[in-house]
Amino acid sequence: MDHIQNSALAQRRVTLAGRATRTPRVNRRTSLFGGVSQSNAQQGGGNASNLPKDIRPIREKQYQIESIKIIADYLNEAEYKYIVDERLFQMPTAKEYHAIFKFVFQRLDPGKDITKIEEIVNVLRWIKYPYAHEISKSSLQAVGNVQTWPNLLGALRWLVEFVATWEIIDQLEKEAEEEPSPFNPDTAFFTYITKAYNVFLEGEDDYTEMAEELDTAYEQSNAEIVNQTAELQKNVDTLEKELSEMNEDPLTTVQNENKTLLSDMGKFNAYTKHLEDKINKLKDSISRLEEQHRGAESELAKIEEEKAEIQQKVDNQPISPDDVERMHKESEQITNNRNSIAAKMKELAKIQWEKGLELEKKISEIEKQIQYYNTSLYRVGLLPSSAQYADGKDYELSLDTDADRIDKVISLDLRNFVRVKLSEVRENFNCEYDKIQEQMNQISEEIHRLCDDIAEKEMDLKTLDENKNILAQQFEEIKQLEQNEADSLAKRCAAFEQRVCYLRSEGASAYVEWKQKRQEIQIQYDRCQQEYNSARETTYNDFNQIKNEQLRSLQHISSVLADLKRLSENELNAEC
Repeated sequence: MDHIQNSALAQRRVTLAGRATRTPRVNRRTSLFGGVSQSNAQQGGGNASNLPKDIRPIREKQYQIESIKIIADYLNEAEYKYIVDERLFQMPTAKEYHAIFKFVFQRLDPGKDITKIEEIVNVLRWIKYPYAHEISKSSLQAVGNVQTWPNLLGALRWLVEFVATWEIIDQLEKEAEEEPSPFNPDTAFFTYITKAYNVFLEGEDDYTEMAEELDTAYEQSNAEIVNQTAELQKNVDTLEKELSEMNEDPLTTVQNENKTLLSDMGKFNAYTKHLEDKINKLKDSISRLEEQHRGAESELAKIEEEKAEIQQKVDNQPISPDDVERMHKESEQITNNRNSIAAKMKELAKIQWEKGLELEKKISEIEKQIQYYNTSLYRVGLLPSSAQYADGKDYELSLDTDADRIDKVISLDLRNFVRVKLSEVRENFNCEYDKIQEQMNQISEEIHRLCDDIAEKEMDLKTLDENKNILAQQFEEIKQLEQNEADSLAKRCAAFEQRVCYLRSEGASAYVEWKQKRQEIQIQYDRCQQEYNSARETTYNDFNQIKNEQLRSLQHISSVLADLKRLSENELNAEC
């Protein structure tokens, strides 16, 4: 039991330690270069044996040429202040390498200025260059060295590819912001996870804003899907209508066409009758004009007779030369006047003909308008007098071209009678339209509410079914486990009872054997204690003997050294 408690306590300590290591960082960096020292401190504490080894062929000539070409192309495209070619990387100096590295890194973090070449090591460690441990500050002072150049070239290529990748990502994000792409559930969920993880790294636990953005994105997508579904449903209805028309019975179709043709024929007969009436009216007009023409001819004949009589009287009168001259002048004047009158009569006849044609056109247009007016009144319910809005009054309009007064040409007073009634009908229609629109809005809201309720109920029902299935499964599992435990306990109880009986029978004999073994062990312990004491005494004596011998050897060595010192001093004195 104690062993189980100790293991549980140990497991709890491990869990708490694991939670302590996941404490979020509250103070984040304010710039890209702000966390260099912290990153270095974290990397410096690692074990050198666990650092990754560069698997790129950085010392092969082909790989170096390829790296130089990639770096040169990127610098030229990025408008580096100097023209870069492959010869620059054959024997580069520390200053050139520093300038190129600084230019590339500032495209990633424009606010950081790498003033010293030694800072490149910290920068590489901070941007998580996997082989930063292979580059030291001393290697940066000897860039053109055969041993250090491959690693530095590989680091520069990695930085160029890293920055180029981020620039492509930024460009794609800008294009995505300018031209939003269609909704993608995977992209929306990935964006939600990214923002939530950033919030988690900031040390916060409020993900409401990200959840609302995800809900808004899904709602917009659902609205677009609903609109597309409505359009597709409209197209489907149109196609179904066309299909139903194609699948209709030919006899029914022919009968409908026959009814349509009969209706058109009735309209054509009515129009023909209208044309006949018009022809009769034109014939009456022509007969009246002919009578007027015959009257004009008879008047002209009378005028000719009077002229002949006057001419005869003139001939019978004695005429002097002055009178003849005067009469010729009067005759010419009369002839001129008659010609001008004849020309005016022709013009008047032409104008009368043109005005008659214009009048016929106007009358035809007015009749069309009257027909359209009567049709519209029939559609809105003002014709016939028994219609819904007619109130027993006749609003049918007709045209009488033979009326003696202009106010009797049209059968109704449009301004004071028909217009007032149309205003009333329009107000009624507007009121009914508003009511119907309000009812439609209410019905639409009710439908949406019912759909939402149904969706929620379905979700609840689905959740309940899932919970029911889970609980049923858990119940079966627990029931099976309980049954297995009960069977196991029953077996263990039976075995335990047998074991107890066996132990009871073996207890007495075991106790006797234990006492005998205890006595034997006591005897062996006493013997071992004696052997230990004797061995300890012997060892102590040996140690003292060795110690004395060492002291004597040390005294002998000291005396010998003193003799050598005196001998050397004597020798030195003798030489002097």
